[in-house]
Amino acid sequence: MGNKVTMKNIETTEQTFLAGHTNLVSALCISPCGNFIASGQVAHHGFKAMVIIWDYEKRKLKASYDMHKVRVEDVCFTRDERYLISLGGRDDGYIVVWDIQNGNPLCGSFAGKEMSGTAFTIARTNVHNASFISAGEGTFRVWLVNPKERKLQGIDVKIGKIRRDINCIAVDEKDEYIYCGTTSGDIIKARLNATELHLCPIMTGCYSKVPRATKTKRTREEGAVHVYAGGVKNLLLLRKEKIIVGAGDGTIELIELITTDATPVRNGSRKLLVLPCIITHRTGNVCGTVTSMIKYKDDFILVGTSQCEIYEIQVSSFRTRLLLTCHTSSIYDLAFPRNRSEIFATTSKHDIRVWKLKTQKELLRITVPNFICSSLCFDRNSGTIISAWDDGAIRGFALNGGNLLFVIDRAHTRSVSAITITNDDCRLISGGCDGQVRVWNAKSEMRQLLHVLKEHRGPITSLHVSSDDKNLISSSTDGTCIIWDTRNFTRKFALRASTMFMATCFLPSGVQALTCGTDRKIAYWETLDGSLVREVEGSTTATLNAITVNYDGQHFLTGSDDFIVKLWEYRTANIVAVGLAHAAPVTGCVFSPNGQFIITVSADGAIILWKRPYEMSSATNDNRFEMPTTICTLRG
Repeated sequence: MGNKVTMKNIETTEQTFLAGHTNLVSALCISPCGNFIASGQVAHHGFKAMVIIWDYEKRKLKASYDMHKVRVEDVCFTRDERYLISLGGRDDGYIVVWDIQNGNPLCGSFAGKEMSGTAFTIARTNVHNASFISAGEGTFRVWLVNPKERKLQGIDVKIGKIRRDINCIAVDEKDEYIYCGTTSGDIIKARLNATELHLCPIMTGCYSKVPRATKTKRTREEGAVHVYAGGVKNLLLLRKEKIIVGAGDGTIELIELITTDATPVRNGSRKLLVLPCIITHRTGNVCGTVTSMIKYKDDFILVGTSQCEIYEIQVSSFRTRLLLTCHTSSIYDLAFPRNRSEIFATTSKHDIRVWKLKTQKELLRITVPNFICSSLCFDRNSGTIISAWDDGAIRGFALNGGNLLFVIDRAHTRSVSAITITNDDCRLISGGCDGQVRVWNAKSEMRQLLHVLKEHRGPITSLHVSSDDKNLISSSTDGTCIIWDTRNFTRKFALRASTMFMATCFLPSGVQALTCGTDRKIAYWETLDGSLVREVEGSTTATLNAITVNYDGQHFLTGSDDFIVKLWEYRTANIVAVGLAHAAPVTGCVFSPNGQFIITVSADGAIILWKRPYEMSSATNDNRFEMPTTICTLRG
């Protein structure tokens, strides 16, 4: 998840985070016996990418090295867990063999020849201790590690005139055959031909799908074959020579490779097959490109997709169940219903999602294709989700079922950037990138426009109504926050500073307001006369993006571009606790209405649930949040 490796207990949902990477994790592998975990990361151009070996039992870093440029493409352990093999990306193209016992590199070599392309995947053998396979763009090689001479020998697989770009590799339990999924949608099968001292790998066939029978009058040509749309992204070998295939279009199939001259009987007639070919036994589909598959229990497999979802599939019946899901891009806002802490909603590109807090499961997904939802709020009865969209529209959806209740088209000339509603549900207030604040009649079916407030000269970043409905505060990137009188919607005070205000909020009492922005300062303002009372440094290096106050007014929360969440005591402006779990800029934060939880979201699509923040105090030695679980993972 971002720059951290996350381990989750499936039964208790408890999660452990391994922190050590400085950028996004690009490769992950578990050793055959489960003693070690290896992970590789992405680095900026011109810098080295780190590989880390973790001790699983101790949950600590065991060793690390940075011998690859820019990106680590893949990592895998040898069968005896003595060596770790790491593969560099396009800018590196180098294979490194790391001796885990001695803690130093053993040997290395370029992954391919000068005429071949870049290797993108590696896989270990299951019988030979010092052997592995690499493949990629026009390259397919078997490697032997010679520990005594500290050398790495690569042998090309003989595939004749055929040319394929390989996405994935799978090796059978006896090291007899290698199966490779290709970008062209077919499967390559090769014989390893391995002895203790010699290897002579050779391809035995390139397999395509047999087309299914059709009920239309149009007959298929004899010998016609099909391939997997989007390429074969992942292969999982089962018993009795059965294979699970994961394709780029989300197709999951249980197949068998046919190499004999047998012709299967279908509907009482024999059908000629072009050999070699693929026979499909069961088929299913998941929403997104398959990125990984693994065996789970006896009759189940887990499937990860590019849409940040994990599915459980029963092999015998091919019943599919969605286990985990999350947003696929940056999360822009989140909100709890009023006086309800069991659910909350988040907004992102294309959709709004409603989550159950206790189980961390997605309850509802509302999708508006090709548009971004920038802000949302709930009405007083918590029956309607009111949302702001970048097409200039305000949309209301039913919390029960997600049906569209109303639309205010062209609510702003540009994107609607902020939305809120008064506590009595009478007036709906929106802010846009055009700098205008607009007030709408929330009670009427037509949602008539009541007021247009044109004081700001930059996009509106946040709106907040005081608890007594007498004041409204709006923040903007033009360096001003304005407190409005909600009785006649006139300006009371303009709060000015040398910053771009990113967020603002009232205290529950309404006597003061808090602001934060690009100057990294938290400011206390009096609502009586608009004077600046106090200024606190919220971050030493990064912009503060979000600020929110607890319902009792004793604590407030900030999130910033340096990935840090901070809990503050309002009266003393002291930091109570610091949260360091995010791997991207924090874009939103909120307290649950019952005060027991904090939810924070970030630009990488992660939602993190923090528990019992008020048991911490500034006098404790470890002033970090207690974090029992997270809801989301990074895409990819």
